Amino acid sequence: MDTRTKKRAVAILRALRDAGRPLGASRLARDLEAMGIDMSQRTVRYYLAMLDGEGLTRSCGKKGREITPLGEEEVAHAFVAEKVGFISAKVDQLTCQMTFQPRRRTGTIILNLSTVPADRIREAAREITAVFDAGLGMGRHLAVARPGEAIGKFKTPADCFAIGTVCSVTLNGLLLGEGIPTTSRFGGLLEISNGEPVRFTEMIEYSGSSLDPLEIFISGRMTTVREAARTGNGIVGAGFREVPAVAVPRIRRLQAKLERLGLAGIVAIGKPNRPLLEVPVPEGRAGLIVIGGLNPLAAVYEAGIDTHNKALTGLVDFAELVEYTDLRARVGALPLTAGAEGVRTA
Repeated sequence: MDTRTKKRAVAILRALRDAGRPLGASRLARDLEAMGIDMSQRTVRYYLAMLDGEGLTRSCGKKGREITPLGEEEVAHAFVAEKVGFISAKVDQLTCQMTFQPRRRTGTIILNLSTVPADRIREAAREITAVFDAGLGMGRHLAVARPGEAIGKFKTPADCFAIGTVCSVTLNGLLLGEGIPTTSRFGGLLEISNGEPVRFTEMIEYSGSSLDPLEIFISGRMTTVREAARTGNGIVGAGFREVPAVAVPRIRRLQAKLERLGLAGIVAIGKPNRPLLEVPVPEGRAGLIVIGGLNPLAAVYEAGIDTHNKALTGLVDFAELVEYTDLRARVGALPLTAGAEGVRTA
């Protein structure tokens, strides 16, 4: 299949996936036209017959065709090169869509979502609480859903609990609300020694990735968040931002305000035009290091508890969140071990 043919086939699969129901050739042709792809009904029928033959679509009689699980997989993996920079674009999109108003403590923030097996949720709660106690989570809030309950539009599977953690990109939205534009450079692994940030050991540029960096680091077992939470030494997830140099004094003043909101997550603020932890910044800019929102679930994964983690899942109303100290009550009473002193902010 040549590139042109494959792109057209994938476009049809995407249209069927997005519709969530069977579509006929005439409706598909209209949907494709809206996507900027000109295909006649006759051409669409030709492609559908080809996709049927490959098991990517199937006939639903007069209703039209629907995408198969194999077709869903094909869409997920097609043209990965075109997805490079997807995370960077999603960061900007969600930042602009945030509606949180600090004074009223109302509106939406950006959430990560993770699922934990229901039979191990108490163990997971112990790990999560230790990370927040150590100051290695984004702020003090999270969302919890029991099996069958929902967080936002996400419905928790029957055999799992869902944990929503505040995504560090929420800070981008908070700064934008104060008139401070923020550029997300990369997600990385930050070495912590005696509670102090030392250096980045690995980094993935947002503009060059189709996946969230911390998801990759967690699944690759590259973090040691549990150790960092208990001893003050380890490798945790963090992000590097750039802000206008003239905004540094305002950001320093904002730190106390963010702490009161329970949305603090700034690990270090660099000096104007100076490298921060050996990471250079352009003239007129300053660096900003933000703690990774998925760190609490990284510790759960490190403890041998199977988790499925997804960053930047979308927007959720702040009212759905609770203090992390309420997690024990939400999942059942359980003795929790206290974490070590956390990262000291600069």
